[in-house]
Amino acid sequence: MLNTSKSRVLMGGGLVMALALTGCASGGASPAPTDKESSLDSMDPIVLTYSDSNVETAAHVIAMQEFMEQVTEATDGKITFETYYAAALHPVTESLSAIQSGLTDITFVSPSNVPDLMPAALWETTIAQSAIEPEFPMSLIQGTPVQSAAYEEGPLADELAAYDAETLVTWGTAPNSVMCKSEVTSADQAAGKTIRTPGPPFLNEVEELTMTNVTLPVTDVFEGLQRGVIDCFMNVISPFITLGIWDEAKYFIPAHFASSYGSQLLIKKSVLEELPIEAQQIIFDARVDLLANIVEASLERNVQWANEAPAKGVTFVDPTSFNKAIDAARDAYTEAALDEAPAAIADPKAFADELGEFAGKWDELAGGLEIESGSPSTQEGWIELYRSVEDIDWDAYRDALHEYLAPYRP
Repeated sequence: MLNTSKSRVLMGGGLVMALALTGCASGGASPAPTDKESSLDSMDPIVLTYSDSNVETAAHVIAMQEFMEQVTEATDGKITFETYYAAALHPVTESLSAIQSGLTDITFVSPSNVPDLMPAALWETTIAQSAIEPEFPMSLIQGTPVQSAAYEEGPLADELAAYDAETLVTWGTAPNSVMCKSEVTSADQAAGKTIRTPGPPFLNEVEELTMTNVTLPVTDVFEGLQRGVIDCFMNVISPFITLGIWDEAKYFIPAHFASSYGSQLLIKKSVLEELPIEAQQIIFDARVDLLANIVEASLERNVQWANEAPAKGVTFVDPTSFNKAIDAARDAYTEAALDEAPAAIADPKAFADELGEFAGKWDELAGGLEIESGSPSTQEGWIELYRSVEDIDWDAYRDALHEYLAPYRP
């Protein structure tokens, strides 16, 4: 059995489309390509390389482990995986070239990592802010299926296809929040404070609050708070825990700042398309389960925050005044983005409308899930809301995802 990526490098570019390799090929003979209409039983075993710039404890990486096990079991071992984590195979900035060259078959990327290579996807991360429900946890619960539909076909899919890539899964986040070291309990108190953000469109929102953005590597944030280089740090909950931010900053602002969209795992398009249809269907079904697992694992961090942050002395700030400023900024920057679309977006207004339609279709389908969403004004309210995700029927959510994405199943 050979690794598909390594064998392509050894045998040359002519094997980019010869994807199913035999385990006993010898004497320099090139293995025959798999007929995608053939059965799984007649398929030759392959090994897919999965590379990721994130560590093994990242939420999506943990969920990916289950995906790989599911695919291997469902294909009776015909598809297995070789894994590389923490950028051991290539940096995240080379994800698209790694897919295109055949160095890897599955890898992680976010549009912000390669803005020049994914301009349409990067633009969409701004436009999506007005189409997807901004409150917790719906920005993630709804945002993930909407993002998935947006990447199935159209300009976002075409942009990736140029690199022989397509989306395996893409997901959003809960709204970004802010931790401040100095006392900040209202939008007025935020004025003049320095803050480290993930970049656009978050910059527009903190500028509306008259805060000053400071460019700083995430690894330097804790020391930056200690030394007074920054007053506040914006991100999702997980880094507040893993970086120990809650040990240094105690004012937590759970406003509905922008959600992070566009993070995704790519799969090499030619590899996937040359698999038998039965194998493609197995991968599709597993990727939908993977989406649900990523969402569930991400929200578990919020439960942990609700259970442990108060004991750390963290104060949950009423986000009401912040949300007013955020909403004003969001209306302005999403409207401006429609006039600044990249060339690949032929009709920006129609694209934005379609995102809204994707969201509406999800709401119709998932209305029975009865997931609580909102923006409480008290610490007790936020703790209760964060803990409420433990009551989500994840089997029902998974079923809804399968139904929602069924039109795209091979």
